[in-house]
Amino acid sequence: MMTPLRGAVSACLLAGACLAAPAVMAAQAAGSARSPAASSAPAAGSSGASSSGGASVAITPQLEDRTVMSLLAAIQAKDYQQFVGLGNANFGKLDKAAFDAVSTQLSPRLQAGYTADRLTHYQQQGYEFSLWKISFKDNGDDIIATLTIARDGKVGGFVLR
Repeated sequence: MMTPLRGAVSACLLAGACLAAPAVMAAQAAGSARSPAASSAPAAGSSGASSSGGASVAITPQLEDRTVMSLLAAIQAKDYQQFVGLGNANFGKLDKAAFDAVSTQLSPRLQAGYTADRLTHYQQQGYEFSLWKISFKDNGDDIIATLTIARDGKVGGFVLR
C-alpha cells in the first residue's frame, strides 16, 4: 500500500513537475542512453558558460551542501519564493501547486529533524547532478533527492523520490 507521502511524491513525478525544470527532467530521463545529438546539445537554459551570461562557477561539494540545505529549508518553511529564487529561469517556472503539495507533506518531517547525506555526483549536458539521501528523525521512509546545478551555480532541478 502506498503511503500518503509516496503517493504525493509519485503523483508529482508522474505529472513531470516535481520540483524540477522540464529540461532537467528530460536530461535525467535520458540518462546514459543519450543520443549523439542530445549529448552535444547543451541543456535548455545553459550555454557553454552560464544561462545568465556570467562566468562558470566551480561546482564544489560545499556549494552542493549549502544548496541542498537551502532548498530543504525553503520546503520546511513552505517558502516558494525562497525555493525558486535559488534556481535558474527554468527552475523558476516550477508550478506553485506542486511545491505546495510537496512542502505540505515534508515540512512537518523536516521540522522534526533530518540528515542529508550526499551519496555521489555526475555530470550531464552542462549540469552537475548530485544524489542525496534524506533521512528523517521520525524513522519513516527516507527520500532520495537529485540536485541539479548548472554551470552558473544556479539550481536547475531538485527531484525527490
